[in-house]
Amino acid sequence: MHHGMRWAVRTMAALVISLSASSVLAGPAPISPSVAPPVVMRAGVDQLEPDRLVIRGVNFGITSAPIVLLAKIRLEVLSFSDVQIVARLPIDAPAARYRLQVLARGTSPSAFFEVTLGRPPGRRSEG
Repeated sequence: MHHGMRWAVRTMAALVISLSASSVLAGPAPISPSVAPPVVMRAGVDQLEPDRLVIRGVNFGITSAPIVLLAKIRLEVLSFSDVQIVARLPIDAPAARYRLQVLARGTSPSAFFEVTLGRPPGRRSEG
């Protein structure tokens, strides 16, 4: 075999081995943000606009509005980004703890998140 040909064969073999090794070492492909379920990290009533619920987390999506359920009642989404949702609260929602859930991009829904609206019954204001 000619010297130049051996060099080309060895170079190609090394390239193939390095490419296959790098894909094995990289591990499984990460979950694409477009299919990862939404995760609620915090939620609370906006102090300046008490008819708004601000939800913070990840994977809420950026192309279509997520669905926000408060005690199985769908809230109107006023604005959203991949990490924050602002939804309108019902004007007649009594002070209590509620289960909150976010559905985004047709993926599985977020885990339930407990949020408190107003002062729960039996609690006095401090002052």
